[in-house]
Amino acid sequence: MHGRLKVRTSEEQAEAKRREQQEKLKIYSEITVTFFILNRDAKEFDEEALELTARILEKNPDFYTLWNYRREILQFLKNEKAEEEIKRLSLIELDLTQNCLKVNPKSYSAWHHRFWAMEFNPEGDWKRELKLCNFFLSQDERNFHCWDYRRLVCKKCNVSCEEELDYSTTLIEKNFSNYSAWHYRSTLLPIVHYDASKNSVKEDVLLKEFHLIQNAAFTDPDDQSVWFYHRWLLGRRKMPLQILNLSVLKPQNTIVVLFSEPVQVDNENLHVTLNEKSVPVSWHPINGSLASTVWTCNLPASMQEVENSLQGDRNFEIGVKFSIGKEECCLSSTINGNTSFVWKNMSRAETFRSDFSAATIDVLKRELESCQQLNELEPDCKWTLFTCVLLMRALNNPKFQREIEDFMEKLTVVDASRKNYYKDLGSKFTIEDTIENLPVDATELNLSNKKLTSLCHFDQLILIEKINLSQNNLTSINPLKYLICVKSINLDDNQLFSLEGIEELKNLEQLSLKRNSLKKINVLDGLKTCVNLKELFLEGNPLTEDPQYLQTLQMLSMLKLIDGSDL
Repeated sequence: MHGRLKVRTSEEQAEAKRREQQEKLKIYSEITVTFFILNRDAKEFDEEALELTARILEKNPDFYTLWNYRREILQFLKNEKAEEEIKRLSLIELDLTQNCLKVNPKSYSAWHHRFWAMEFNPEGDWKRELKLCNFFLSQDERNFHCWDYRRLVCKKCNVSCEEELDYSTTLIEKNFSNYSAWHYRSTLLPIVHYDASKNSVKEDVLLKEFHLIQNAAFTDPDDQSVWFYHRWLLGRRKMPLQILNLSVLKPQNTIVVLFSEPVQVDNENLHVTLNEKSVPVSWHPINGSLASTVWTCNLPASMQEVENSLQGDRNFEIGVKFSIGKEECCLSSTINGNTSFVWKNMSRAETFRSDFSAATIDVLKRELESCQQLNELEPDCKWTLFTCVLLMRALNNPKFQREIEDFMEKLTVVDASRKNYYKDLGSKFTIEDTIENLPVDATELNLSNKKLTSLCHFDQLILIEKINLSQNNLTSINPLKYLICVKSINLDDNQLFSLEGIEELKNLEQLSLKRNSLKKINVLDGLKTCVNLKELFLEGNPLTEDPQYLQTLQMLSMLKLIDGSDL
């Protein structure tokens, strides 16, 4: 136990304790084996079996097979005994589970069986169960088994979400560090105070929540519970599902669809029309997962109308419509060139940020002022620093740019164990800012010398043909798989040891990988499917010293090696 001195035991005491445990284990094993052979296998469904299993379960509440057996017995006895007798047996089950929960308050099996026993009881007292939950949560406020049970009990008692929200307030006022109560509150607020017009919590309610958080934060700035809840309040409201981009790539005979969030697509829920006539296609995700933001399909060349539309000079209208449940979205594009595309929004601004109202902006500004005041009092509190960064990002004012960078740099020092996380987050911010300032018809992108340690949001760049990622700190480039139109990639002066993500870039013509950490010659195998690759720059990588280097390049059918020599 914490705070207690460990008393060393002698070898004799340790041996005596071991013999005692072995003896208990022997008795326990004999009882359980006898029970299984003589009782359950023989279908002994009687009260004697209930008594025997109860003795074992009070020692080991997690023996779920015994709970299953007890349910079998009670279901059998339900057809054999009167209702009053069933009530008595149900009360015995509740007493047993309560005793077991005293032994292990976090026993999955005991909580599950208790709920079953309550439903089995013809006159179950659900209000009493609510009081039981209050007791166990007073002993351990993070007992998530009890929290789960409480939610089930509330439904049975018809306890309103408003009442439960008040309950969470009571717990938080008693202890600001009650993480479970904060989390429970986050599930209730959107239900009790939902603003349908904004698909978010009502603004006046958010104001009160921020005030509650301020009291908690100034009381204990280092407590993570309140900061997690604060981050949830600042979170961007869920935007409706949209098709952001529809592109038709004539040379590849391909349609590309970009969604606002990952979705599962099949031939039934994403339809293609050509001049308002349905066209059968087969969809494939770019990332190889079941859910993806980018899906592609090939138009069947055998369909004369489709073939003519792609090869002729006439304009044709391609449309896509996605529907799943109540959600539905659609987009159409006119084919009039080698690459035809249409964006849902004609500007990338605020692609990754919410469009806040004036009232919300005012709230965010006040929150930032409070956090800055707290930061002056506690300059090394990582939660305050991090929240300041999130608030400044949300306000999206260029004047905060330098301060955000300083705070992110300081976070790598005060929270050194998570420095790589902060570096990746800084990379995410940089890429988001770059994309938001990128014209929708851009085909080139320069992200060189940006201190990037990771890549993200590359599904937004499916039409980019040339990209410069040199002089960064990249070790992985998997997101490059989304660049299906890319022809030139510069990855010089990074820390790459793998080329995973390059595969299947069929339009790639030039790839520069100078001064990276590519050591094994087999990392080049992924380039076999880059059928249009003509130029490859590899100087400064350890693999160039491999005796099989030139032979491997010849096997890959490289047309030219730009590192000072020709094949």
